[in-house]
Amino acid sequence: MPNADQRAMLGRRALLAAVLTGSVAGLAGCGIRMEGDAPHIPGIQKQGPPPDQATLRVLVTSIDTAISAAGHSAWETTLAGVHRAQRTRLLAVMATQGMTPAATTAQPTGPAVDPGAMFRFEQAGARAIGSLMTLSARNLPMAAAIAVTQNAGAALLGHRVAVNGGVVPKPAVVQAILPSLRAAIYAFEVIIAKTPLKARKRAEATLTGLHAVRATWEASLGKDLPTSPDGFTLPVQPTTNARRQQLAQLVLTDLVDACAGQVTATRSDRGGFIGLTTLWADSTAQLWQWGAKPTPFPGLQ
Repeated sequence: MPNADQRAMLGRRALLAAVLTGSVAGLAGCGIRMEGDAPHIPGIQKQGPPPDQATLRVLVTSIDTAISAAGHSAWETTLAGVHRAQRTRLLAVMATQGMTPAATTAQPTGPAVDPGAMFRFEQAGARAIGSLMTLSARNLPMAAAIAVTQNAGAALLGHRVAVNGGVVPKPAVVQAILPSLRAAIYAFEVIIAKTPLKARKRAEATLTGLHAVRATWEASLGKDLPTSPDGFTLPVQPTTNARRQQLAQLVLTDLVDACAGQVTATRSDRGGFIGLTTLWADSTAQLWQWGAKPTPFPGLQ
């Protein structure tokens, strides 16, 4: 049988245990969030990393490899600058959401000496766009825009990237983008008509790509296809080379904006997401080829 001193010690231990138990319950009941790097407290489950962290870490690595592979060409230098701005923004967003970059993440250096290396890394980043669909709605547009610029960058450095699995998006998305697509087609038809025969190649190539998308997307609507107007009001009359370039930039910017505005609507539709971002990337590449300054997040600024 314990003596008086032992009974007093047991009583103090019981009281301390009760206090600790009550404190733990209070922390949990009040919804106090334990930081990921906080010391472990028995009875409280340690917080895991934010759900988007793993995917965004991979995206940072993809950007870093592209930057490190940049050579001395004008387009490679431009794309490296775009990716550096994306990297800065992405890391800042991750920090505000309690995410940390991978331990090996460091500011990439360049330029590279392997010609064609940047194209290969841009191509790889573009083809991985489907992996971004696991992201939350708050982070998907930003991440998708980065992959879109990698696809556009690959087109400028070599050739466009065909991403497998893309289909026509759902009708609501198609109908939201179709007016901008039709307006762009009309504008390029006028641009071609106003351009000397020997200088039409670039506009004809742009128009061919837009026509292919329109044919497929309109067919998907069937009887719900809205009537196309006979014409559109042009914001600029393409009477000179400079004005034709300006008109091309305006209608392509509108199309890029329309695509970017629908990306979250395709979040639960993998095929539609890839189909939409493919048009977004192709339109971005065309926009840059028509002289617009490349931006880090086309359609989202």
